[in-house]
Amino acid sequence: MFASNLEDPTYYIKYKGVYMNTNRKQVNQNLIALLGLMLLMLFTPHGYAQDQCNTTLECKILHGDTATDCKNSRSDNSICMCGSTECAVDNPQPEPSNSAAVPGLIQAEDFTDYYDVTAANHGGAYRSTGVDIQVTTDTNGGYNVGWIAANEWLEYNINVLQAGNYTANIRVASNNGVGMYSLAVDGVTVSGTNTVNGTGGWQVWITQTANLGYLTQGEHTLRIAVQAGNFNINWLELLLAGTQQPDMLGVFNKSRDLLLANFDSRPDPDDIHSVAALATMLKDSRFSNVQYHAVSGAYGIQGGDYIEATHLFNLAFGAGNWSNAHTNRDVALTTVYNKVAATLTNGGDIWVQEAGQSDFSADLVRRIKQQLPAINTQTRIHIVQHSNWNQDKTTPADLTYVKNQTDYKKIADGNSTGNGTPGFNSSSSANWNRALNHAQVGAIWQEAKRIADNAIANHQGWQNPNIRDGGMDFSDAVEDCWIFGFNSLTNINSFFDEFL
Repeated sequence: MFASNLEDPTYYIKYKGVYMNTNRKQVNQNLIALLGLMLLMLFTPHGYAQDQCNTTLECKILHGDTATDCKNSRSDNSICMCGSTECAVDNPQPEPSNSAAVPGLIQAEDFTDYYDVTAANHGGAYRSTGVDIQVTTDTNGGYNVGWIAANEWLEYNINVLQAGNYTANIRVASNNGVGMYSLAVDGVTVSGTNTVNGTGGWQVWITQTANLGYLTQGEHTLRIAVQAGNFNINWLELLLAGTQQPDMLGVFNKSRDLLLANFDSRPDPDDIHSVAALATMLKDSRFSNVQYHAVSGAYGIQGGDYIEATHLFNLAFGAGNWSNAHTNRDVALTTVYNKVAATLTNGGDIWVQEAGQSDFSADLVRRIKQQLPAINTQTRIHIVQHSNWNQDKTTPADLTYVKNQTDYKKIADGNSTGNGTPGFNSSSSANWNRALNHAQVGAIWQEAKRIADNAIANHQGWQNPNIRDGGMDFSDAVEDCWIFGFNSLTNINSFFDEFL
């Protein structure tokens, strides 16, 4: 494409079979013009062709300073962006928001774009990308991004709900203490460089802060740019400057979030014990101000008898804080939707303890999508599931739907131990005495034991061997431990040590 004579300060540029000669002083201008011409030829009357740009600079050459980003620059679907819309597209239509709500918490592993110096996920967890993700033991639970190296970056699409000056809290850990990073918004570095000194270990966490400056309302891109590696990141939290720090319990914001505890209650009586276990947690003073609503009968396609437990649910949660989807599914769905809609409208997130199948959750999300189309359910609805059996007994289309339309998290099975999730089932009866005789929750456990034992003796369905032999099984409560930051518990004994 290019030819030159070293004795003559003239370049000959060939394009479409035509040679153009130019003085060296003009070559840069002509190259830029040629680049603009080539980019223009990529357009079609209906919009952009694929792979339009590789850098934001190319977009600025074509569109001037209104161009802000070469979106998806490392894919075959790159396009020039002017703000939140494609540049120079006739009659652009607004795209639905798929961004994290700000103010709010952003998990480091939930990036929308990235650059990583290696192709493999060294942690092997959560996502099949080049970003290295592992299970974390931080109080928030979940995952962290690790094996971070110089020049890597992570990007997040964010939706600023209220304009103003913002600060960021960044949760980091390092064993060696040589890390450095900065934050950028829409391609402009807005923070200073934060240094991550040694914190005492790869899972010993501290929270650092950075100023982001003034953010306008609407869609933006936030980037973590790494100057020196050897540290881990768990999450970022963006807050209006001067606002009070949120009252967090694990990943749950007590000032605005809602816990939705779904129990299938069919046919395994482990749900009955799990109701008592959740009630035990909620009676703890650390759970004051936690907003919650429980649902019984949130089952899928399994057979067996439904275990009626009206009195237990009243004891555990209060008559106004639970719904019976077995008795009247439509009424339960409407009641739950109204509570969820109020929470989402007020800026809170929904955390679902999926102690059953996801059929009920799928219908709830469908109603949210229909009646609250501006809500990004992929970042605002968090479904936590521990059981492979529960997944297998969910209507397949509903399971696919919630996995695609929510922040669906499958954690390790609570029926096992040593897998990073507490194991809350045992044939031992050693903990019954202190549970049944506890001043605050003893009556709840007495009713749970009565119902579960009766189900084993008289109901059609699987006879839970641990409950049959006099022990306990509240394995569905591991999802609550994950949400509220108690994932370091190991077994039933440690659960009662923590909460009684």
